[in-house]
Amino acid sequence: MERELNERERQQALDILTPERKAKALRFRRSEDQSKGLATGVLELYALWREFGIPLSDLKIEKEEQGKPFLPGYADAHYNLSHAGAWIVCGTGKQPLGIDVEQSAKYSERVVRRFFHSEEVSDIFSYPLQERPDIFAEYWTMKESFMKLCGTGFYMPLSSFSTDRKTGTITILPTIEKELLSQIRKQGIPKKNPVCQWIELETGYKCAVCTIEMQEVEHHKVKLEECLAELQESNPAAVKADNLSG
Repeated sequence: MERELNERERQQALDILTPERKAKALRFRRSEDQSKGLATGVLELYALWREFGIPLSDLKIEKEEQGKPFLPGYADAHYNLSHAGAWIVCGTGKQPLGIDVEQSAKYSERVVRRFFHSEEVSDIFSYPLQERPDIFAEYWTMKESFMKLCGTGFYMPLSSFSTDRKTGTITILPTIEKELLSQIRKQGIPKKNPVCQWIELETGYKCAVCTIEMQEVEHHKVKLEECLAELQESNPAAVKADNLSG
């Protein structure tokens, strides 16, 4: 998302989005942030419609206690969102997943030393200084996509699990709190190690998808105008109803 929505796109998004998503986007003061919030909502609806065939008129999104979204009545429909810089990504699947995109420019040596596992720290600092931001971003996207898979977010300390960048595997450490471990198990995550895979975007960005076990990951790039056009064409009744109520 390298630009702000024009007035026509903004109105199209407002016509389509759920009241909750519109309110969330419009809470931002800067128009740039509002545009990103609206575009995130459009991608969310587009991905759910294309992947699971859920028409907008039937769509109801709820959130778990820590904020992970789910779709009541669609037990086999799972998805997750993330955005950073110019990118907004949405992962979908029939099994639980987490997705995260980050900019390499967010590299912080202080964060690495304070929060990362000792093996992760050693690996990052084994690289030349100019390569460390990319390595850091790979680790960070692994960590956050796993926390989003679990539905815990940052309630799960970064130090409670370790990641292996070479294999993509996640290892839950014995020091993790029992309450957190119980929550992870409730998500259907077995004792086997979850795994992360990377999606190629562009230089300066890293994106990881975390799943309970290795799965084939496909990715497609779409433009905002394509999402809006297809949603409006395929869901005219829902758009019209929203117009009338709004």
